[in-house]
Amino acid sequence: MCKKCPWAHCSWNSFLIVRIFRIAKSEYIDDFTGEGARLYGGRWNLVGDPMLYFSQSLSLSLLEIIVHVEFAKLPVGYSFLEVEISDKFIKPIQSLDFIKPKWSSEEAEKQVQMLGSSWLKRHESLALRVPSAILELEHNILINPHHKDIGNIKIIKKGTLDFDPRLIR
Repeated sequence: MCKKCPWAHCSWNSFLIVRIFRIAKSEYIDDFTGEGARLYGGRWNLVGDPMLYFSQSLSLSLLEIIVHVEFAKLPVGYSFLEVEISDKFIKPIQSLDFIKPKWSSEEAEKQVQMLGSSWLKRHESLALRVPSAILELEHNILINPHHKDIGNIKIIKKGTLDFDPRLIR
């Protein structure tokens, strides 16, 4: 582990190799097209723009799923993906202070989507690091599935996700 970034591993070439995580329905876990986000949009992309959403930790990925899905019973059929990417491909987002009201509010949703879609279309980086609206001190990593460097993402681990029954109490 690197002291500078507790969720990354140091690499010999002075870049950090970052491990990031994704949770999706099992039938879509290997889909790197961003089709779901293209069809339905997301916090950081408009409908019509493909994007992949990853998080800095598996637990943040789980929180991101839980806040978007209402579970009457324990969900089944979800998987997780752990991948590695060099931080040289990840651009941190600049300040979001210019977005009013607060960027994470529902009222600012369209502005944030336009910001993410604009980044996608510029193809300036493979990935964009953005704060989580759930825990602003943690980050999600947005991936542009059409970027020329998409092949630099390395799958490390994949598995079925078993939800703890206490999540639906």
